[in-house]
Amino acid sequence: MSDPLLGLPPDLFVAAFPFHLVFDRQFQIQQAGEVLKRIHPELSIKPDLGSHFKILRPRVQLDFDAIHKRSGSLFILESLHNGMKIKGQMMYDPSREVMFFLCSLGVTDVADLAPLGVKLKDFAIHDPIADFLFLLQAKSSALADAHNLTEELRQKQAQLQSTLELQAQLTQTAEAQSKALAQTLNELRQTQTILIQTEKMSSLGQMVAGIAHEINNPVNFIHGNVSHAETYVQDLLGLIRLYQQEYPEPSQTILEELEEIEWEFLEEDLIKLLKSMRVGTERIRGIVTSLRTFSRLDEAEFKKVDLQESIESTLMILRHRLRPKNKPEILVLQEYDRLPKIECYSGPLNQVFMNLLSNAIDAVEEAVSTQTGSEIDQSQLIPAPQIGIQTEMLSNDWVRVRITDNGIGMKEEVRSKIFDPFFTTKPVGKGTGLGLSISYQIITEWHGGKLYCHSIPGEGTEFIVEIPVRQQVEERVAA
Repeated sequence: MSDPLLGLPPDLFVAAFPFHLVFDRQFQIQQAGEVLKRIHPELSIKPDLGSHFKILRPRVQLDFDAIHKRSGSLFILESLHNGMKIKGQMMYDPSREVMFFLCSLGVTDVADLAPLGVKLKDFAIHDPIADFLFLLQAKSSALADAHNLTEELRQKQAQLQSTLELQAQLTQTAEAQSKALAQTLNELRQTQTILIQTEKMSSLGQMVAGIAHEINNPVNFIHGNVSHAETYVQDLLGLIRLYQQEYPEPSQTILEELEEIEWEFLEEDLIKLLKSMRVGTERIRGIVTSLRTFSRLDEAEFKKVDLQESIESTLMILRHRLRPKNKPEILVLQEYDRLPKIECYSGPLNQVFMNLLSNAIDAVEEAVSTQTGSEIDQSQLIPAPQIGIQTEMLSNDWVRVRITDNGIGMKEEVRSKIFDPFFTTKPVGKGTGLGLSISYQIITEWHGGKLYCHSIPGEGTEFIVEIPVRQQVEERVAA
């Protein structure tokens, strides 16, 4: 027998709406989706809706007729047992005197599913929440691929280290041969570093550009329509206000409806809602712009670039690390000079800023962790974690970028090796020892510039990048 509301057999109805609820006028639960019953077994023990859920939106009491009147609204229910939220629409079936709540889980992260015992396959095919979670899962897969690539680089580093040990043994027996071998290995290492960097960053750039493009299209559509929606809503509100002026004494029915829909709140909140939607889309568009700027990693030609724009795009990508959960926020102090656009390889230069800022964040986080995990006198506590970025003109032909931090700093024996390929002080699996080495090559060999580092243990580190405004006619091709 088919359900009279949607014309579906019960088995198809359960498959189409795995999180639905059906309750009568006494709020006794007559039916629940299989997935909802699985993650909320209390429904079978005591089938009383009010014992398990409270209505967060809209603001109505647990009254059947009141719910029926607002059935066109979005309903959000919260579990009284575990805080789980479900959202959807109420549909009334007059033939059975029951209310159908066609809903889905109100989650925004794939990680929220595991504590509930839910998997993506439990969602209905038409469920937009599942589409959103699939997008997040795709992002996680991309990060996992990046982790696998890092592990591969670590293995190659170990292989190269074994080769260097073999070189040391050969040195004892044949000094001349060992010198030749050392030269060969050095050239091979540089070539390997460049090839790894080129392939890795080119693939990353294509992936980021693709994701940015896919996000940009729907966001532009939403952003463009929000502006029109604001105009239409303003026109409609203006028309209603004109009616109120022309007909100041409405009927009792209209007065009741105005009270039912909470007209004064709706009039004020609707404009705020549209403005917040517009601000949200503008933020997403800013992130997409930063992704596009950062993704120019495989551009092989010199072009004029705004250094401040490159730095800001990199900061946007690293924003999640500057404002971590359960850790102090890292303050970024920015001081930009008025600089001309400089000729450079845009993508590789962005990579340099990414490496330097990532290392600064690591140093500050390590300082905070060290301080938190030990007994230190309050007078010796370091100031709030912060990173400084400063740009300035050295002359008409050179610009300088300073990136400082108040992290753990480095001893001289460490600082003197930081630009060596594969040298790292980070734990295995976290650092590859290529970031600063590649950055040094990009600045000195690709752009004819200079890269310095000053550091004081316990006080912090400063990296200084100096590059010419205009490049020589002959291109510096790192190949």
